[in-house]
Amino acid sequence: MRENKTQLRRRMRAGRRELNAYQQRLHGRAAITLLSRIPQMQRASHIGIYWPMDGELDIRQLIQRFPRKHFYLPILPVEPHPHLGFKRWGGKRLPFRNRFQIPEPVRSSSRAARLLDLVLVPLVAFDPGGARLGMGAGFYDRTFEHKQLLPGSGPLLIGAAHQLQCVEHLPTDNWDIPLDMVVTEKRIYRCR
Repeated sequence: MRENKTQLRRRMRAGRRELNAYQQRLHGRAAITLLSRIPQMQRASHIGIYWPMDGELDIRQLIQRFPRKHFYLPILPVEPHPHLGFKRWGGKRLPFRNRFQIPEPVRSSSRAARLLDLVLVPLVAFDPGGARLGMGAGFYDRTFEHKQLLPGSGPLLIGAAHQLQCVEHLPTDNWDIPLDMVVTEKRIYRCR
């Protein structure tokens, strides 16, 4: 019997939380090394990144690896706007936390999601074909829904996860936006 999305979320979140601090650091460094080698990362100037929570793969050290690139963190939408905003982040500590207790930059320049070159996307589970299971709020799917209407339009979406979050096949809905690639500590999956 296949797991439903709720069961899969529960299992995957528990699995990534079981990784100790050393394993987390090791996985993050390995994923950063792999990301640094791909041409799309080398060419990108404006990159969406995320603040890791709940055992998510920590790739924030990309900022030190690429000091000349511009990195942006997602900002939760304010009702009635359903899309994430992105604000510039230079790697410093962030005192403001949003309603989910995730740090967000407050006083920095914004960039529209569609104008980013590449976005590193957190996830709970993925499959090798690029299907992504998020936390269930749909923020990333709504923000990048234009990619369904205009296939090939930017930005490039790269999921970031621990290898243990890979499943053979992930159930999807018609509103789910597929990933172009996924990076783990073991490899890069080219999905499109």
